[in-house]
Amino acid sequence: MQETVNETLGTGLRPTQPNERVFAIDAVRGTAILGILVVNMMFFAWPFYKILTVGSFSGAGTIDRIAELAIWFFAESKFITMFSLLFGFGFSMLMVRAEKAGRSPARLFSRRLFVLLLIGLVHTILFWIHDVLVYFALTGFLLLLFRNRTNRTLLRWAVVFLALPVLFALIMTTLNTVVWTSPEAVAEFESGVTAQREMFEDFYAQAMTVYSSGTFLEITTQRVFDFIMEFIGGFLAGSVFLIMAMFLIGTVIGRRGMLQNPSAHLDSWRKLLRTAAPIGIIGSAVYTWAHAMTVPLALNWPSFFQTLGVYVGGPALSLAYVACIVLFVQSESGKRLFTPVAAVGRYALSNYLFQSVVCTTLFYGYGFGLFGQVRPALGLLLTLVIFSIQMGLSMLLVRRFRYGPAEWVWRKLTYQAL
Repeated sequence: MQETVNETLGTGLRPTQPNERVFAIDAVRGTAILGILVVNMMFFAWPFYKILTVGSFSGAGTIDRIAELAIWFFAESKFITMFSLLFGFGFSMLMVRAEKAGRSPARLFSRRLFVLLLIGLVHTILFWIHDVLVYFALTGFLLLLFRNRTNRTLLRWAVVFLALPVLFALIMTTLNTVVWTSPEAVAEFESGVTAQREMFEDFYAQAMTVYSSGTFLEITTQRVFDFIMEFIGGFLAGSVFLIMAMFLIGTVIGRRGMLQNPSAHLDSWRKLLRTAAPIGIIGSAVYTWAHAMTVPLALNWPSFFQTLGVYVGGPALSLAYVACIVLFVQSESGKRLFTPVAAVGRYALSNYLFQSVVCTTLFYGYGFGLFGQVRPALGLLLTLVIFSIQMGLSMLLVRRFRYGPAEWVWRKLTYQAL
C-alpha cells in the first residue's frame, strides 16, 4: 500500500514513514485512544440525554459511583484534549513537510481536513454520534488562520479560547444569582428549565427504545437526530474552544521539537509536568465535586465550577499526562511497558473506529442489545478487555503493515491528487 501512495506524490512530499516514527508520539497517541474509550464507554451504553436529565450513569451502586467519580477525575475532558493536542502537533509537522516540498501548506491541510470530515461523517451516520473527527475537521480550518503567527501569539490565543467559556459561564451564573432575583424572573427561568428537562426526558425515553431494540435504519435515523442535538448543544456551545486551544498548544509543541526529539527537551517536559500537574489535579478535583453537586441544566455556582474544571483542569492534567508519558518512555523499561500502547497509537485512527464498531455491536439492538444495561464499573472492565484486544491486534499489524486501513485511506486521498 505504501508504494501506491508514494507513486502518487512525485515531488518528495510524502506522509511520515515507519522508520521516521518517534516512539513517544505513538505512546501518547495510544494512551489517548485508551482514555477516550474510558469516557466514551458510558455514552456507548446509554443515551447522552441521561446526563442531561439524571446527571449520572452510576445509579445507586457504590462501586459504580466510585468508578464514575474516577472517570470524571482522571479521564473526562483529559483525553479529548490530548487527542486535540496531537492533532495540532500533526498540523505543525504537515506545514513543515509541505513547505520543504515546495507545496501549498494550506491546500494540503485543507484537503486532509476534507477527507477527515468525510471519514467522520460516515463514522457518525453509520456508527457513533460522539465522533470527534467531524469536530476536529471543522475546527481544523481555523488553524490555517494561525499558521504564520508566532508561538507566543498561539499560546496567548490558546488562553483566550480556554477563558471565553469560563467567562461566559461566570457572567450567566452571576446574572442568575444576583440580577435575576425577582419572583417573576425566577419563576420564568425555572419554568424554562423544567420545559427543557421534560424535553430531554422524552428524548431519553425515545433513544432508550430505539437503540436497545431498533433496526439498523431506525437506529441510524435516531443517531442523526442525536448528532444534531449534540452538535448544537456541545460543539457550538463550548467544545470548539477547548479543541482549538489544544490545537494551538500542540502546534507550539511541534514547532519547538518537543515531541519529535523529546530527549533534547527533557528539562522542558519536567518543567511542564511540575507546572501542569498541580493545576490539573486541583482543577479536576473541583470538576468532580461540581459534577457531583450540579443539578442537570441548572445555572448555579456548582455548574460554573464544573465549567472551570473542564477548561482549566482538563487541559492542565492532559499536559501533565503527556509529560509523564514522554519522560517515562525515555528509559528502556518504560519503552518496553508502553510498546503495546504505542502499537495502538501507530494505528490510532483505525483503532478509534474499531472501538465504535465493537461497542455499537455490543450495545445496539442490531447487535447484542446490551444498551442501557452496563454501568460504570462494568464499563471500565469492558474498556480494558477491548483495549487489550486492540493492543494484541496492533502488535500483529506492526509486523506486517505500515499503516492501518483507515490511515491508508486518509493518506491515499490526501496525497494522491497533489
